[in-house]
Amino acid sequence: MSNPTDGLTEAQQTALTQYTAVTNQDAPSAINLLRRCQWNVEIAITRFFDGEPTVDPVVEAQAQEAAQRAAQREVLQQTLRPPNARIPSSSTSPTRSNEIIPAPRIVPQPTVPARRAPGILALFFLPLSVAWKVTQGVAYLFSTLFPFLPRLLSGFYSPLNRARRSGGSGGAGGSGGGSAGTRRALNPRDTAGRFAREFEEEHGATGLPWFEEGGYAQALDVAKRELRFLLVVLVSPEHDDTAGYARETLGSAEFVRFVKERQIVLWGGNVADSEAYQVSTALQCTKFPFAALITHTPQASATAMSVVARVVGVVSPQAMISKLTATIAAHSDALTAVRTRRAAEAADRNIRDEQDRAYEVSRARDAERAIQPGAGAAGTARIALTMGDGVRVVRRFAAEDAVEEVYAFVECAAVLEGGDYGEAEDEEGLLDGYKHEYGFRLVANLPRRVYEVGEGTVGDCFGRSVALIVEPAGDDDAEDDDEEE
Repeated sequence: MSNPTDGLTEAQQTALTQYTAVTNQDAPSAINLLRRCQWNVEIAITRFFDGEPTVDPVVEAQAQEAAQRAAQREVLQQTLRPPNARIPSSSTSPTRSNEIIPAPRIVPQPTVPARRAPGILALFFLPLSVAWKVTQGVAYLFSTLFPFLPRLLSGFYSPLNRARRSGGSGGAGGSGGGSAGTRRALNPRDTAGRFAREFEEEHGATGLPWFEEGGYAQALDVAKRELRFLLVVLVSPEHDDTAGYARETLGSAEFVRFVKERQIVLWGGNVADSEAYQVSTALQCTKFPFAALITHTPQASATAMSVVARVVGVVSPQAMISKLTATIAAHSDALTAVRTRRAAEAADRNIRDEQDRAYEVSRARDAERAIQPGAGAAGTARIALTMGDGVRVVRRFAAEDAVEEVYAFVECAAVLEGGDYGEAEDEEGLLDGYKHEYGFRLVANLPRRVYEVGEGTVGDCFGRSVALIVEPAGDDDAEDDDEEE
């Protein structure tokens, strides 16, 4: 099997290393994505987390424009409908409910505090500010003297305000734009915690495992990394069905148990908050309450996160559970295949890591070996050793080294070369105070002399150069016996 990195240039291999260090994606998929991004690491990382564009931007813009026009017509029909006409409490559009659309990664922009005008401009607008405050005071006085005026004006402007709030994105834009300014802007983590607290306090729906570790982007990342389903719930405080939907559908014990058993990542938002409003626009929300099921869709691309189910309006908990169950069953096989592939890749990475660690340990062991002095170095002795099998080995030792260093070198060389200079001791029998006994002797000829282990240093015994023969320890005893006979 060929290496997928073969044929890559040095710059491409560097880009692949940087990309995999951030995404931890397998090499073949990473190379394909980098090629589609012209080997731009930043664009590839963005597409890995945000998902690749699966539709033509022009076609998508036309579809969004058509959806906005349809939503505006629906709002106009609701405005002109007689008050006693029954409005359907739920709707799951057959053309949109089963449509798979990309789920982009929405990261809210930090709020910029309002800057006060410079001193000269403040003086210029001072008369206007005073006039505005005077007008507010007069209006408050009239509203106190004539209490029916505020109710009359609010009744006159309410249809216009409702149509203006519902325009643009068909409900999503109005709810967010109408109330976003009255809520304090927080970071995504605190906003998620505030929504969970308000949901429980206002509607009494407890037990739901809301995702409070971050915003929508963090919940999407968790679902993508762990291959889980993400259920996004968007509500509008101005919608009349929000309270009933929260208590009867989301707060039902059956639905809470379903979310926990399926380990669904549950993230909710109030469209009066900036982040939830941006999410509603990205998910093409046209009516509240709104729920969208998001998961990884490998059939679209290796990094795609898509909306696989939409539940719009008020529905019973049984209907919502039934729809979500069918959708989860339809996409479970694909996710199981991805999990299996990722597990195999993780096992391969672990094997490679273990091999790398073993290699590093071997290199460290090799680095711990004694370093031979260089040729011609001062204070060294050149020793030529003739092993028992006739192999001649030449090595230099420092003059201050003990003779036992030469013995130790010969013993190690014999072990590495497979020589036999005595039986090796059992490692389990090594005890404290153990003194090693060598099974050979170092002998010099002409004249014959046997150098013992503790005789002295290399410089005192051998001088600058010497030739030694390695003999088994029993040879001297045999020679003595022959002489005695």
